Amino acid sequence: MSRWASMLLLLSMALWTALTAAFGWSLVRPRNAAAQPVVVYDVTSPGSARRVYALTLEQARATLPPPVRAPVKAPTLAARAYPIPEYALDAGVSARVQAADAVAARPAPKPPVPPSKGVIVLDPGHGRGDPGAVHYVPDGSGGYDLIEADSNLENAQRVRDDLEAMGYTVYLTRTGAGNGPGAPLPLQFITSDLYARVALAKAVNAQLYVAFHGNGSTDRRLSGVETWYCGKRAAGDANADLASRLQRAMMDALHAYGYFPPDRGVMEDAARHDASFCQFVVTREAPVPAALVEFLFLTNDADAKVLLDPRAHELMAQYVAAAIDGFMRDRGGGR
Repeated sequence: MSRWASMLLLLSMALWTALTAAFGWSLVRPRNAAAQPVVVYDVTSPGSARRVYALTLEQARATLPPPVRAPVKAPTLAARAYPIPEYALDAGVSARVQAADAVAARPAPKPPVPPSKGVIVLDPGHGRGDPGAVHYVPDGSGGYDLIEADSNLENAQRVRDDLEAMGYTVYLTRTGAGNGPGAPLPLQFITSDLYARVALAKAVNAQLYVAFHGNGSTDRRLSGVETWYCGKRAAGDANADLASRLQRAMMDALHAYGYFPPDRGVMEDAARHDASFCQFVVTREAPVPAALVEFLFLTNDADAKVLLDPRAHELMAQYVAAAIDGFMRDRGGGR
């Protein structure tokens, strides 16, 4: 090949290279100052022609699969904030109190219970199907408005409350209703019940036994208060002392109420019934000083009217409780 032919060939090759470079630059160069960056994909696969793709950045991002987000673990039961149930809102427990704080949740210690000044048994007479004396309304209809068993129970409960407030331990021989008048109970039932009441005093190591009753008579004119005791026992003198205190307390209470019935006095059981034997089981068999108080006559209209007034019961209970407290103190039982 001649020298001129060689130079022409070299010049043609250089021109071809320049044209190819210029064409490629025209494809990839920015169109203007605000043009987006370009991503070039040079794809070549076996058996196929070479392909070149020029994409903007936004176009290139559109070809990518969406990102896969890691799953978010659901909160456990302990981590969830649950509202306080409605049934627990009035329980007095703040939501801020931590269950693990055992010291804060511990209740304050209770103050020590002072020792009892003594043990006393009060016996509201009758009841358990035995109504005792009954006050019938004076209209002749046969209706009644007061039975002895209920009046006795009210007196005993009020005296109990006053004595407990003073510091005594008090037991009642019964707490049930007396029931209305009906067929008389068999004597053996009444007798066994009386012995059971006395047995309570032995079981609780009582220091005093007082029975509460109301009087009754076929003579509706009889009125007033009386107290019974048994002098045929080793504690006969103590029984007489207790009965005298209770009789005086009852009269003082009724006078404070504004009622002035006859003072029927203190009755010694054996002297009034049989010179050698006390007939009242509870005062005869009680293992401790004992007395039986008859709170007025239910068969007398004026006496019954007093027993129907809760204010009278309250005054009688206060005076009787004070008399019992004085007796216990003088004997060294009450402190």
